Amino acid sequence: MRLAIGDIHGRDFWKHYIGEDFDEFYFAGDYFDSFDLPFVTQYRNFTELCEIARKDERIKLCLGNHDYHYLEKVTELYSGCQEYHFFDIRRILEQNIDILKVVYVTWDNYIISHAGVSAWFMTRMKNAGYNNVEDINTAFNENRAILNFNGTDPYGDNITQSPIWIRPASLEKQPLPGYNQIVGHTPMRSIRTVSLPDKKQNYITITYIDTHDRESVFRF
Repeated sequence: MRLAIGDIHGRDFWKHYIGEDFDEFYFAGDYFDSFDLPFVTQYRNFTELCEIARKDERIKLCLGNHDYHYLEKVTELYSGCQEYHFFDIRRILEQNIDILKVVYVTWDNYIISHAGVSAWFMTRMKNAGYNNVEDINTAFNENRAILNFNGTDPYGDNITQSPIWIRPASLEKQPLPGYNQIVGHTPMRSIRTVSLPDKKQNYITITYIDTHDRESVFRF
């Protein structure tokens, strides 16, 4: 049994599930930029989560766009940025950047990321010499700008967007062949799975797990 949880934005409802019997527990990113919780709560929550992840290799943490814009060498800011606490958040993120990944790929070809990997983005990676989905993590370590906001839609609904920004409509237009995906980023009323054909006419699934304050967990 594996668990996946959407954008927590400082909330600690993940603690309800941490005691379950699971093989892996994936977090889809966005640990900061709450609109209703104080900074100190967000900071404490992320610190505690990282401490647990360092002790338990089953806990897997993805990077979200509301974490990304605080990082060193990143020059863009998104809505909700906590400017008064910017450098405190940057410091704790950089201290834990080694356990934050852009994508995880499971043995049975599930991709877990913040927003999803489009076929367009993977083609871009291959053109740059990164041939496997997990190589996106290497590419990010070498050049953080690969995750910069892209495209003309201010909401991020464009197939050219990175795995921390692409929206469902665009991801479903350009699904990555051969992989099922589990993503957060875009709030849903409940966990939702769609099935659609990829370019090879095989059916794949995309599961959206960001249910915001409904605090759901996905088991797969």
